[in-house]
Amino acid sequence: MQKNPIPMEWYVATLGALTVPLFVYGKIPIWATFVTWAGSFLIGPTFASMKKLFPTLIVGTTSGVIFFALAFTLDPLTGMVALPNSIIVFVMTLALLYLARIPAFGLVPGIFFGFACFVGVALAAQASTIPALFVPWIHATLALLLGPLMAWVSVAPYLPREVEPVQLTPESVAVPAEDLTSTS
Repeated sequence: MQKNPIPMEWYVATLGALTVPLFVYGKIPIWATFVTWAGSFLIGPTFASMKKLFPTLIVGTTSGVIFFALAFTLDPLTGMVALPNSIIVFVMTLALLYLARIPAFGLVPGIFFGFACFVGVALAAQASTIPALFVPWIHATLALLLGPLMAWVSVAPYLPREVEPVQLTPESVAVPAEDLTSTS
């Protein structure tokens, strides 16, 4: 295997720096990308792992939208914040943990990465109505889905390549004697 000439630390630091324009110009919350970039290493930055993580991240951000929609509806109706929101969190957590019994949604940390990061993005956006949750949902979801891809890109050049086995036959390894005795 040929050794990669760029030290991994320099390569990963460069990838991290290249995400900054996404934050500055695309308004993508890169801090959320870093959450799932690092979190991907808990399960291995592979395509198989991404197939497990992606659905749970989407469930997590979607559950964040549901939480805020319920809070925006119930808080004014009850005139309280702590009690209704505590009840919403309890019921949603219970529902999400039961949902995780379905294999496609079994990676529970992904659900809570998605929920927590969406809450952070929505609060930063100061969304105060249900329709105002859509843009933070898009931004949070895209940022979270980018993380596992960045994890894979950050290690892919350093992974050993699979080598196809070569079938050796006596003819392929035999060298005629005259080739061994010839002098140049």
